[in-house]
Amino acid sequence: MAVSWPFDSTLTQDAQGNPVYSRAYSADLIARIMARYFRDGVFQSPATNLQVVQHEGMTVLVRGGAANIGGRHFLEETDRVLTVQGANPLLDRIDTVVLRLNLDQSVLAIDLYIVMGAAAAVPNAPELTRNGSIWELGLANLFIARGVNTVTQERITDTRLNGERCGVVASVVGDTDTSALYAQIQADLAAFRATEQAGFAQWSESHRAAFDAWFAQIQATLGTDVAGNLLALINQRAPQLFSASLPAGGWSASPPYAQTVAAAGLLATDTPLADVLLSDTAATAMLQLAAYGCVGRIDTAADALTVLCYEQKPATDLTLALKVVR
Repeated sequence: MAVSWPFDSTLTQDAQGNPVYSRAYSADLIARIMARYFRDGVFQSPATNLQVVQHEGMTVLVRGGAANIGGRHFLEETDRVLTVQGANPLLDRIDTVVLRLNLDQSVLAIDLYIVMGAAAAVPNAPELTRNGSIWELGLANLFIARGVNTVTQERITDTRLNGERCGVVASVVGDTDTSALYAQIQADLAAFRATEQAGFAQWSESHRAAFDAWFAQIQATLGTDVAGNLLALINQRAPQLFSASLPAGGWSASPPYAQTVAAAGLLATDTPLADVLLSDTAATAMLQLAAYGCVGRIDTAADALTVLCYEQKPATDLTLALKVVR
């Protein structure tokens, strides 16, 4: 059955006087459509979105936030406290804080839960339940050491950025049937090969002469020490690496927000490839990614770098990694 939407629905009545809508969209249909546009996971901004942190005793706190599972949206506007089951007296275990979509008709909701793992000498995080009625995203793993009576921050492993267990919501493009395009490419490739073979058989002496001249020039450049001279040429084109630290308090007061920092060895003619160096801590890394998203332009000068942010200045210290090929 073909589906197209959204269109306004008109209300009429059947012979018994019951209301009849000309276009009624079910929640399942809307969810299936939205799932074609958005990948499952938590929303990237803010960085604390559904972050699991230490609370008191055998409890953890889940920060407020939003997520998407199968085209269905979850929003928690306040922090939530979840209770962890008591520790095993003899063996360690790993529990998982999950966001669970439950399509059972008696539930029909997305909510937060703690899935308790099996106690063992070498424990593993529990498998996520993922089937036609229940789908879980793993927000964090909790290492529950034997005999403990509190869950400390160092025992909480943030898994929101783990694409296999959770991930970040992003726009996706559905699969495209490329069979016709592939067939056309194959036909074009076959025709090209036929032309190439025919042309190769008739390759003119002028082309051979041009190739021989180019090859002779290469031999002259490399000289007798082929390996050494080739290495020297490669080193001349090897990328040079720089770094620049941008403190959060170093930006100008008004837009465009600018900051100039030293970068010894950088030239005004350089056009560097830039990336951000991320912390090993997931929460800090998400803040750094959000801050890096504010960067709009990078200008180089002799031994210096100027970074511009057109709309918003970063609220987190940034360290840029720069690669220059001259």
